Amino acid sequence: MRLFRALVVGVLLVSASAKKDDPNFAFETKQLSKRETTKHPNIVFGDPSSVPLNHNRPTCKIGPQDAAWPTLNEWSKLNTTLGGRLLKPSPAPIVCYPGPNYNAAACEFLVGGAARRTRFWLDDPLSVLSPWTQGNTCLLSANVSGPLRSCTQGGFPEYVVNATSVRDVQIAVNFARNNNIRLIIKNTGHDFLGRSNGYGSLSVWTHYLKGIEYLQSYKASQYKGSAVRLGAGTETWEANNAMIAQNFTIAVPKLPTETVGIAGGWFQGGGHSNLASLWGLGADQVLSINLVTADGRFTTANKDTNKDLFFALRGGGGGTYGVVTSIVVKASNGLITLGTATYGFTTGPIAPTTLQNPTANITNTQDFWKGVEIYLAFAKKVVDAGGFGHGDVTYHGNTSFSFAGIFLMPGFSASKTQEFVNPLFQSFRDEAGINITTPVATVVTYAEPGNGTNTAPGSGTFSSRLLPRNNWANSTSISQTSSAIKRAVEKGFNIRTRAYGPKLDLVTGPYAARGVSPHMRSMVIHLTVFSLLDVSSLWVLESTPGEAASNFKAELARLEDATDEIRRVTPGSGAYYNEAGRLEPDWQESFFGGENYGRLLRVKRERDPWGLFWVHKGVGSEGWRVETGDGLTTNNGPLCRV
Repeated sequence: MRLFRALVVGVLLVSASAKKDDPNFAFETKQLSKRETTKHPNIVFGDPSSVPLNHNRPTCKIGPQDAAWPTLNEWSKLNTTLGGRLLKPSPAPIVCYPGPNYNAAACEFLVGGAARRTRFWLDDPLSVLSPWTQGNTCLLSANVSGPLRSCTQGGFPEYVVNATSVRDVQIAVNFARNNNIRLIIKNTGHDFLGRSNGYGSLSVWTHYLKGIEYLQSYKASQYKGSAVRLGAGTETWEANNAMIAQNFTIAVPKLPTETVGIAGGWFQGGGHSNLASLWGLGADQVLSINLVTADGRFTTANKDTNKDLFFALRGGGGGTYGVVTSIVVKASNGLITLGTATYGFTTGPIAPTTLQNPTANITNTQDFWKGVEIYLAFAKKVVDAGGFGHGDVTYHGNTSFSFAGIFLMPGFSASKTQEFVNPLFQSFRDEAGINITTPVATVVTYAEPGNGTNTAPGSGTFSSRLLPRNNWANSTSISQTSSAIKRAVEKGFNIRTRAYGPKLDLVTGPYAARGVSPHMRSMVIHLTVFSLLDVSSLWVLESTPGEAASNFKAELARLEDATDEIRRVTPGSGAYYNEAGRLEPDWQESFFGGENYGRLLRVKRERDPWGLFWVHKGVGSEGWRVETGDGLTTNNGPLCRV
């Protein structure tokens, strides 16, 4: 069986998904009882006091190749216990490969791009948006000759639990822990570092744990006001539609049709939004968290209960401390609007993107880079005014570059936005000689309606860096930062910058997420370095998988070299946990901050002594490694203790 695509569970609910005095969604009231576990020893709850010493523990998580792997009868029994919600899906591209699953029409649907205009990839239980982390064992291609002779499971999970209740999640957690099987968590698949796939794993798919409940009057410890309860599988576009329908605002990932899950890895890794410079991060909005912990028990973490988990889950990273089923977040009555202005400039006749209007053409590359420097200087003003800025530098080859910018200013009118941005464009003209027309500012609604389509797996890779306030100390430090960006781009990479500043003092009351890296609190720009290489093309074009892997390693080395240009001018800073490179050096410090990491690690060891939850470069992950055969940092191999 590949996928029961017609199965749609946990339909989005607004306001009526639970009684007003009920702290849980309906899907959370269905829980595993101790009595049930007596009939199925594989799903008994865990006892931390019975965890063996390190030297008595298995070296690796078991896989299908191991004698200890559950029999088909045991998997069948698990499926029965789950009410038929255990899936054994094959990778979606298998329809393009010779064999019993080949389907020319289905292959064309995927390869031709029609699938991305639907919910296909988002509703697939295996697919993630950075598939190379799976090991490239079943690439999407109409040409499956040469190294693409076969499609194998690789780093995709062997089985998937399509969770529709807390009980389903508990059964999956207990079964994986009791059988020493790698457990992974997948929500929407917006996974850039391979944290939602894994060889020989059992996946908990929280995609259909959906629900939205607007609570106009909500009381918690030291909080009284509006709030919203969100199921783990609720996507941004669904929340946007609910905001419009019920006239409230919450912090969500950017873009109106965004399909990121709000109550999953987004907030657990920090969670930026267009309101980050005004309200702080997504993690700062969370008032309460419902989850299943490594022992299989359902619990709540908030300011007064399970304080250690409440600290760690808000910034300590997804897939590490438990399976979140729902959260309650702060809400603001009414709809927030954003003042906005878009612009761009290029060094040649390059077709403008939607962010480049109006666009100025420049013949002198020195003027182009002066324009980038002027934007950088202005970015701090945007952040300090509570705004969010985009600034993307694209490399088109040789000395051909383009810059695309947009400002989003919460609560600003069109006239206030115009007055705010006018000095920037005067500086472009006066200081850089860029003959650019000042854009006409407009106002847009923060929450715009969407339908959750137009998403498909990518084929690139990237790394990131947080640019701290120190880089805006004076004109010299700004110039040095701009020069570093120039050197990285000229090595053949694109740069994306997002200006926002989620300082701790933005968060009212005691709910500031202390688990978030201190590097995020002192940042002005979140910068990403993008490789231009289509990773999948290596496996399609190269004569052997070994050559493809070797060339990919070389590209990753180039990417690290370009990112080092930025790291050298940002000493002591870090990278954003949710959007970083798999080769990030000194990641404990970079993602979490050294002192913070120690506290997060203590919570991890106490709450998950089995090492059940493991993700690449997550808290506690240094005790394990994936044994791959090609030397790449993918999930295509057994997970073993170091």
